[in-house]
Amino acid sequence: MDQTLLEASRLVHAVLGSVALFAGVVAMLTVKGSRLHVRAGRVFAWLMGAVVVLALLFMFYRFLPLAVVLSLATAYMIPSAVLSTSRNGRGFVGMNVLLMGVTGGLCLFATDQFVRLNLGADQLFIGPLVLAALFGALFADDWRMLVRRPVEPNYWIRRHLERMILAFAIAVMALVRIGVDFGLTFEMTVILPLSVAAFGILYMYRRYPLAGRTKVAEVLVE
Repeated sequence: MDQTLLEASRLVHAVLGSVALFAGVVAMLTVKGSRLHVRAGRVFAWLMGAVVVLALLFMFYRFLPLAVVLSLATAYMIPSAVLSTSRNGRGFVGMNVLLMGVTGGLCLFATDQFVRLNLGADQLFIGPLVLAALFGALFADDWRMLVRRPVEPNYWIRRHLERMILAFAIAVMALVRIGVDFGLTFEMTVILPLSVAAFGILYMYRRYPLAGRTKVAEVLVE
């Protein structure tokens, strides 16, 4: 790839990623279902899709395992979130099975990286293990969803928002780790964004409780 074209592509990649992050913040801070929330969410999804394509194209020039992992993770999160809003559409099961293949592969790859990095190392690298646990949990969640096919609306709201929050966290990981060097360790660039995402997901779970769990909680209180 021509150096000028490469630099231009990187600039476009950075601009699109920055706008996507801004749109993601707007989507998270606005009322779910509102026109602004929907539009911001769509901008985030489409721009992140473009960012993923550009990132994968860069891999032909310089292969970076972490960039591939984050790109594929995003390629899973966005479609999975979108599918949660159209669960009665054609191809729902087939698309989710395909996406399960992505998370399953990422889980195995991250596990392999954890083993390789820690063999004979003087320190413990837990970043890949955290990613392996995340992808494994998403794979298991997709499996349960396809088997049970829940009908409760809040389940699907939670599923949609959870994956959009994780997509945003992964975008932040890419920005900190690949786009900007703040001298942070790999573990920090993985664990910090996911920790913040975990708080957002916990808040979202409280805001959209499942009816079955709510009834159980009421019984326990009584």
